[in-house]
Amino acid sequence: MKGSIIKNLFKTMNKRVKHPGSGESIKARTGFFRRTEGMHYPNDQAEKWLADNRNNFDNPFYILLKYLLSLNEQLRDVIPVSCDDYKNYCRGRYYINNLPFAIDFQPVHEREDRIRFINEFDYAYLGKMIQSVFIGLIHFLVRRLGTVNLLDFGSGQTCGMYGENGRFLFKAGGVDIDAINFFGIDEIHKPGGAVFKRSTYLKCNILSFNTDVKFDLITGHHVLEHCSDWEDVLRHVSELLENGGYVYLSFPRFGGFYDTVYRLMSPLDHRANFDLDMLKSFAESIGLEMCLSDIYVDPNNRFDWIWNLYPELVSKEMAICFYDLCVSIDSRLLLGYHHYGHYTIFRRLSS
Repeated sequence: MKGSIIKNLFKTMNKRVKHPGSGESIKARTGFFRRTEGMHYPNDQAEKWLADNRNNFDNPFYILLKYLLSLNEQLRDVIPVSCDDYKNYCRGRYYINNLPFAIDFQPVHEREDRIRFINEFDYAYLGKMIQSVFIGLIHFLVRRLGTVNLLDFGSGQTCGMYGENGRFLFKAGGVDIDAINFFGIDEIHKPGGAVFKRSTYLKCNILSFNTDVKFDLITGHHVLEHCSDWEDVLRHVSELLENGGYVYLSFPRFGGFYDTVYRLMSPLDHRANFDLDMLKSFAESIGLEMCLSDIYVDPNNRFDWIWNLYPELVSKEMAICFYDLCVSIDSRLLLGYHHYGHYTIFRRLSS
């Protein structure tokens, strides 16, 4: 499942985005974000689906959709939160930033339509994560070091964000991809197709990956939640880092709604159990300093994985409807129902 999530993280966008290092807004040629209209009234669609699928009342999707619909109906007359409330919620919860470079955030204009504002703000927030933080960190390291050793574990068959779909991001971000020595590893598939000329691909578990090479950056996007031995994984990752090297991780907010839905529908997949404080505490105990922590929102994929998991039962439109109900609820209660989780950056302290 994680491979498909990584592969499809970035979808087509039809709006202008600003990339770090470019100094100007550019029109994405292949694109990575999409606008989704029709978020406002998912109730009728949900009610029709529930009526048409009464015989599937014991399916986790049926139960969860019914719960969301009921809660959203109860909140029909509740006044939506203000734009400032939502901005402060996103920027205030779990957010720290001690990175040695600036992080740009595309401003989002306040709107009377709060759901539309939340949708646009979420795209900007994802843009900050990808362009300003992820690409920005690589750009920073290339400028500082000249040549960068980069390891991505859980790369998937097509190297996820390092594959061809990510080429324009590196170019727009001013990253010299020829300066990167890339290692992609995955336990299930042998990766391939990274944009870097100097690439090494291995089919192996991160815990069995050993090399004399020390890495300036190690990334694991949607991987740690699949590791019941996550502490061993993080310890091993730390040992593979250069002193002063960075590790970038994204993972669900365990116990949050998104993670709960995933565990109910795919109970053997998310096997880790930690929260942000546990992760930070353990990381510090092995010499890793948290440099950044932020909320991860995925308005591109939403709950697309549900219709991949239950293709005979759930259409892509219904998966989007499910997400829209979460946004509608969050516009009133700020429960983070549509937030996937966190992304964090740690730096290895000198031994």
